Amino acid sequence: MDELNKVFESVAEYFGLLAEPTRLKILHCLCNGERAVNEVVDAVGLSQANASRHLNMLYRARVVDRRREGSQVIYRIIDPNFTDLCRTVCVSIASRNDMSAPKRESLLRLEQELGAGH
Repeated sequence: MDELNKVFESVAEYFGLLAEPTRLKILHCLCNGERAVNEVVDAVGLSQANASRHLNMLYRARVVDRRREGSQVIYRIIDPNFTDLCRTVCVSIASRNDMSAPKRESLLRLEQELGAGH
């Protein structure tokens, strides 16, 4: 049971990364390819420090990888499970009957964008 508890803890930590809207926005920004930190900052509307903090968390969790190009740090998604998981959840939420049409259309567009990265 100790091994199973460790697995559950790891899974909860993994899903915890998705529980933060800011990290979802960052992943959305990265789903179509590599981006420099300043591009993530501009796309998501974060401060440099806040973006770097979230990107570092994703890096430590081995969801994204990074490389240095001159003075810039470039990030890319390396764990396809995150993109697939986000797409699946977005489609599920968008297909709910209790959701208004504009929200459903917005989520379907998001699903298409996430799908474009694969």
